[in-house]
Amino acid sequence: MRKITKESAKAFVNFKPYKKDNTEVVIDHLNDPLGKDAKFYLHGYCIVLSGGNGVYRNIDLCGWHTPTTRERINGVLDAWGYDFRVAQRKGEQVLVRKEITKSFIVHNLAKDIDPKSVGETPKKFFDEQTLKLSDDSFDPEFAKRVFESRCFKNGTDLNAITDF
Repeated sequence: MRKITKESAKAFVNFKPYKKDNTEVVIDHLNDPLGKDAKFYLHGYCIVLSGGNGVYRNIDLCGWHTPTTRERINGVLDAWGYDFRVAQRKGEQVLVRKEITKSFIVHNLAKDIDPKSVGETPKKFFDEQTLKLSDDSFDPEFAKRVFESRCFKNGTDLNAITDF
């Protein structure tokens, strides 16, 4: 992750203004009766919004499916503590969550190793869970609930889910 992404994401989640190159974090105290609004801009487009002191959150790629847009959004997701990221798979924007496979846990338990204490885990021990983004905008809290649900189905279109 680039330095500008780390700095801007940290400023955003802490409701601090930030401006460097093509990235800006703006804090608005006036519009929200619940508290502060934080807006994260890339090239003048608001790609992440946190309102009411973080009570509600919205992410929007604004039609820019670029590595830089995904990196900035992923920086904020990481700073918020989410375990999924925005990625591109076969030309489509998706949310990706990596999950340790059962074979990894069995493999390491047989050696009496705590799976969480292992540093670099080989790719073969990960399952990739995805949610398709047919729309550029999504609520990360809703995505988190979908990923954690027993009804989760890999490859589901997040924006097509109306009730969860």
